[in-house]
Amino acid sequence: MILGSQREDIEEQAGRWVAREDRGLSPEDVAARDAWLEQATAHRLAWLRLKSGWERTERLAALRPSSEEKGQSWLMRHRALAAAAAILAVLAAGSGIYLHLRTARDQTYVAKGNARPILHLADGTRIQLNADTQVRTDVTKAHRTVMLEHGEAYFDVVHDAQRPFVVIAGNRRITDLGTKFSVRRDGDDIKVIVKEGRVRVDIVDNGQPAVPVFAVGGNVVVAKSDETLVANASAKELDDQLSWRTDMLEFHQETLADAAAEFNRYNQRQIAVEGAARDIRIGGRFRADNVDVFVLLVRNALGLKVQEDEDKITISQ
Repeated sequence: MILGSQREDIEEQAGRWVAREDRGLSPEDVAARDAWLEQATAHRLAWLRLKSGWERTERLAALRPSSEEKGQSWLMRHRALAAAAAILAVLAAGSGIYLHLRTARDQTYVAKGNARPILHLADGTRIQLNADTQVRTDVTKAHRTVMLEHGEAYFDVVHDAQRPFVVIAGNRRITDLGTKFSVRRDGDDIKVIVKEGRVRVDIVDNGQPAVPVFAVGGNVVVAKSDETLVANASAKELDDQLSWRTDMLEFHQETLADAAAEFNRYNQRQIAVEGAARDIRIGGRFRADNVDVFVLLVRNALGLKVQEDEDKITISQ
């Protein structure tokens, strides 16, 4: 029996093969695809279903123009890819991932709601997206680049010295030197947590040369504008800061306002903290999706006022 998560992985891999076939496979790629198809009947069924959908979009867009139609070729190709993207997006939506296919190798993933999906790139790298996160991946035989548009992602990178893995977040470029790490972007604020290995952090587009920063396992890098801070953290502190990967939130003397902001990332019902209550510091471990229990504990332990509406909870002294 195939579990839901296994089915999603199979559909995602099948979609990658269909997209790669469209731009052409090398003999090595053909062998790898055939080996994957032979592994299980579910692989072949998923590939055939997506292949059929892709070919239908090609026929609808008349993707094989005659010589006099070549001037319209690019536009027709673009429309066909957009239609194919809609097919893949329907499959991805079931796991909380919304995929928008830009080209066969350039894809945008958006984690909606409380989903924390795991992406499997063609090179074997895994990316786990936090809630309300958007990334754009561009992986070819020549380079591997991920653009973190907003939110937070955890990277478990398959190292390749000939093809470095690079994450662009704001004006920072984070280059993998064999590692597991997370990157969080809130506007111009960038935070990198290195779980294992080593990364290089560079400033990009600042108009002048800048000295790169190197961070190793146990380091936390905080960057804003042209300033970069590297600090050490214990194994427990790292685990706490990455606890979102297990649907938990850890707070250690965080302000109530900051804790509420974290809960608001994962819940439709939002928390607003007003007045002096914003600066009260709290600690604890909570389920990210259990906002009601968090508010109840805050009210009982701190004696704060709580006003509950349909989609908003207001906390004050």
